[in-house]
Amino acid sequence: MANKKQLDLLRQNVEGWNKLKKENPLINFDLSGTDLSGVDLSGANLRGVDLLGVNLNGAVLLGANLRGANLREADLREADLFGANLREASIYRADLSDADLNEANLTKGSIGGTIFGNNNLRNTTGLETIEHFDSSTIGTDTLQKSQGKIPLEFLRGCGLSDWEIASTKLYTPNLSNEEINMILYEIHDLRITRPIQISPLFISYSHADTSFVDALEKKLIEYGIRFWRDIHDAKAGRLETQVGRAIRHNPTVLLILSENSTKSDWVEHEVRLSRKLEKEIERDVLCPIALDESWKTCKWPERVMEQVTDYNILDFSKWEGDDEFDKAFDKLIQGLDLFYRK
Repeated sequence: MANKKQLDLLRQNVEGWNKLKKENPLINFDLSGTDLSGVDLSGANLRGVDLLGVNLNGAVLLGANLRGANLREADLREADLFGANLREASIYRADLSDADLNEANLTKGSIGGTIFGNNNLRNTTGLETIEHFDSSTIGTDTLQKSQGKIPLEFLRGCGLSDWEIASTKLYTPNLSNEEINMILYEIHDLRITRPIQISPLFISYSHADTSFVDALEKKLIEYGIRFWRDIHDAKAGRLETQVGRAIRHNPTVLLILSENSTKSDWVEHEVRLSRKLEKEIERDVLCPIALDESWKTCKWPERVMEQVTDYNILDFSKWEGDDEFDKAFDKLIQGLDLFYRK
């Protein structure tokens, strides 16, 4: 719950706020759900502050420090974020339409369901390092203003297909006829050779298995397959609701079974959600793969285990060997609920 004294101080005296913040590094500063629309917060130290659902419409955050801040579901429309530090900030389901992100630093921030409308991202730093927990919306006006200068990794993470990403190059100014034709040929080739996915993948895993998921991620990117990793390490918010929404938006759940994941309450929860969704949409949602055999003796409820073992569980136990990994991955591709051509 927002602290009224903190809120009043920030509105009236940014320097006084910054002094309070510096002198009390262990205090949790909570401004969630407050209205700061149009307020000049230039240079404000908002590092790590809870700004969940805050109204910052038209606020001036010139050079503000928002590192690690929780900006989930925040209204940042028309906000001036020129030179703002948004490193490691959570911007999940925030609206950044018409915001000035020139020279803003989004390194290792997290997004999903985030709206980028009418933004110039040419000089926004750290976009290629952002963590994506769901698809995001990028307006054609943003693509046009950015003039083809948006990192590939960012566009992929937002959910654009490879041919759509290639088409953004057409916004580059002063292209020659030859360059335009080359881009059009690239778009054509990608459109007919890349997979057409019925839905992106949602990867359910224990963070103790991050090394495997990192290797899997590289392979999925190589094959042009869109995916989102889970959001258990999110900084704040209603995780159960967010995970449920993510699975519904991406109803093909790649379940990583391991000694680590079978001890995870979250992974078990995702299995239950997936099975429930299968009944609703009347198609398979879960696609389990195993890094070891611990799932056979895990302590998940018997009912849940019976549901998991209904599937053909692919063996990735030898994933650290390149050849074995490739063989298992090929089988995975064949079994996924997507059309694939290479």
